[in-house]
Amino acid sequence: MKRIILSFVFAIFLSCLFAQNYMAVDNGSAIKFSIKNFGLNVSGSFTGLKGKLSFNPANPAASSINASVDAATVNTGNGSRDGHLKKEEYFNVAKYPLISFVSTKITGSSKPGSFLVEGNITIKGVTKKVSFPFTATAKGEGYLFAGEFKLNRRDFEVGGKSMVMSDNLTVSLSVFAKKN
Repeated sequence: MKRIILSFVFAIFLSCLFAQNYMAVDNGSAIKFSIKNFGLNVSGSFTGLKGKLSFNPANPAASSINASVDAATVNTGNGSRDGHLKKEEYFNVAKYPLISFVSTKITGSSKPGSFLVEGNITIKGVTKKVSFPFTATAKGEGYLFAGEFKLNRRDFEVGGKSMVMSDNLTVSLSVFAKKN
């Protein structure tokens, strides 16, 4: 009997070391950006989210993220501007249909439910390192991951030099991932 109980406790302990697998769900997630243009904030979003997340809040080092959005879904609420953003000078969606992120490291924080992710974001064929804090909140059969970070659009050759459009933009993520 002792052996059975010890085996059971050991099995539970081992399950806590490994991350659970989740799939990003486009419906219920939001990938947004904001940039100044002519002194005004212009907001937009992307859909077509796909991704695999392996996550264990008790062992964040065993966690990973591999996700992408469809660049052709860029939506600023202005059809003319959206069409322009899809062209070669900006996202060049015909040649680079996806914007992707792959984590390289996830660490915990002293605040419960808060983490730091480091990884590589690829936009228009250019890959750059990025790191940002995020929260993970249990929600039904999955997690809601939320975070925010800044990018320089010119680092990714998105648009040229401009006196009216800021180089820097803010990306806000709210990603629901459901257990596989």
